[in-house]
Amino acid sequence: MAPPAFAGLARRIGAHVAEFPATAADVSAADLLDDIGMLNHYLQHIAEHVQGRFAEPDKVGLAERTALCEAAEAAQQIAKARRHLTSALTYVTSGFQKELMLHSHPHLANDAAVAADIAAEKYEEAATRLRKASRRLNSATRTGQRPSAVPPHVRWSPTASTIPVRR
Repeated sequence: MAPPAFAGLARRIGAHVAEFPATAADVSAADLLDDIGMLNHYLQHIAEHVQGRFAEPDKVGLAERTALCEAAEAAQQIAKARRHLTSALTYVTSGFQKELMLHSHPHLANDAAVAADIAAEKYEEAATRLRKASRRLNSATRTGQRPSAVPPHVRWSPTASTIPVRR
């Protein structure tokens, strides 16, 4: 995946977020499972690319290393979004929902509407994380398009010369 492909992945993530349920009534366990699976796919896609590029690290230039670091940060945001959706799934599925509610709010244990509201909030938190991931991937695209950077010129200063060198 070259940096332009990061932009393509960012667009796919943006389109995926746009399809997230807007209300608690739209949240379903089947959709949550599909969305979690798609996030796993995105993570695998990024991981395989990064791993492939670093198989020969000497061939990876500074600009590409920076882009790959941005992609790794995006992967972290995707993993956090997946965690939110997994948490939403526990609220939507009946067995876990009752177990969780019994410990914290026993009077709400059989209220599916409350669980759906919580799941919708988790979807919104996941959407926020995925938007951050999309911005990171777009940043990786812009970073990867820069020519290889030349190391900055280090200026001599008198204080730098008085620091003893450790051997």
